[in-house]
Amino acid sequence: MDRKKLTIVVGHYGSGKTEFVVNYVSWLQELGENPVLADVDIVNPYFRARELRDIFKKKGIRIISSYFEDDFHADAPALEASIKACFDDCNQRSVVDVGGDPAGAVVLARYSKMLETRDYDMWFVVNANRPQTATAAQALVYLREIEAMSKLKVTGIINTTHMLRETTIDDVLKGDALVRELAEVSKVPVVFTVIEKSLSNKIEGIELAGQPFLIELELRPDWCD
Repeated sequence: MDRKKLTIVVGHYGSGKTEFVVNYVSWLQELGENPVLADVDIVNPYFRARELRDIFKKKGIRIISSYFEDDFHADAPALEASIKACFDDCNQRSVVDVGGDPAGAVVLARYSKMLETRDYDMWFVVNANRPQTATAAQALVYLREIEAMSKLKVTGIINTTHMLRETTIDDVLKGDALVRELAEVSKVPVVFTVIEKSLSNKIEGIELAGQPFLIELELRPDWCD
């Protein structure tokens, strides 16, 4: 895949967006790409990427959020400059985790002008087990609303269909069918199918719409089950 230096990840609350993001950033670090993760999710107070700050620090991954900047509490201008750098530094590998609904995408609009002349990826994650995105028609409404609020275009779709630790291969295939239909009506390609590593042996010989991306559940404590 031709990955852009800037990746923005959007999607509905509870879709599995941030689980994908934290695994994707760790994968980029293993590749030696030294990514910066910007947590600008202003909607969801739970399961935020910033919760893994200490783990990311040990891996050498810099994380920026609305609550801290590196090892100190920065004032707003310093934080704004750090987040802005994710959008205007063409040499920096940056991943931006955005709020979990169209309202959360509003924060992107302030940077949209900066991206008019820059390549970027904006990936829309879809969980077919969420009632608000259970059909391609519903998911398309969310996709278009996020585009309208952010003033940016979605460039890829990710199947993140799950049921926490109760996820089965049937859930993955249910999501696969949905994102195939969504890709057809939206004219946006499917880029990844997110699969928990424990299910990796279940996908052998199965052709999926998106490239399989194996994850570990980093943000889900035992009480979620």
